[in-house]
Amino acid sequence: MSSPRDSVTPMLAAILQATHQPDQRIMLRAPSVRIGRGVTGSYDIIIQPDDVSVSREHAYLVLETNVWVFHDTSRNGSYVNGQLVKGQRVALKPGDRIQIGKTFDYTFKIISPTYEMQLGSEAPGDLGQPVLGGTELPPSNSGIWISPSAAVWRDGAVLPAMLSRTEYRLLKYLMRRPGDVCDYDSVIRAVWGSLREKDSLHELIYRVRRKIEPDPSMPRYLIIRAGIGVVFFPQGVDASNSLPESSSSQIG
Repeated sequence: MSSPRDSVTPMLAAILQATHQPDQRIMLRAPSVRIGRGVTGSYDIIIQPDDVSVSREHAYLVLETNVWVFHDTSRNGSYVNGQLVKGQRVALKPGDRIQIGKTFDYTFKIISPTYEMQLGSEAPGDLGQPVLGGTELPPSNSGIWISPSAAVWRDGAVLPAMLSRTEYRLLKYLMRRPGDVCDYDSVIRAVWGSLREKDSLHELIYRVRRKIEPDPSMPRYLIIRAGIGVVFFPQGVDASNSLPESSSSQIG
């Protein structure tokens, strides 16, 4: 097996273009690119954590001697041009279609050396950030923002911790209702799909706080209103002036 190149030469530059959304592209900016729900490299392709049919490290693309190769390393397999690929390597040709899980459906293309210059006037997301589901850049440099890949940004900087599926569902639900107090039962149903003990929600909130709050003991973003519900403030509040959580160890 040939070793991957140290860099992607212009003549071998390639993109993945969404099969059903031509404006969505992912540029392959490194000679080895992993794909999965739990990959963390700067140029890896992160699939949304809700797609549980995808492994944490599902596959990778590697540039060998003048050829891009797709290598499946997953439990469920992938599809290349409609054919199941499981634990196999496939040399890619322009126009090959790669499908992973329920959400990843892209076509492989070799691009010209002037491709990035031609796209220079487009939005950053159109250049193909290495993330499925949209741009990975926050809309502003203040407050909390959760990317489609479950990366957490605070005040314009990405935080080191990634969210689990349940943590992602919690914040996704609350972020659609910024500043609103959401009752416990509604939040629990949104996260788990059915009712369960409020202690489960309490534990989940504290796990999320450890990932997003500067000081989890004095939360600014994810606030419990004892006996009422949970509220998320994307821009944060003054922790010293927020209502005390006298029952922060007892929700309800």
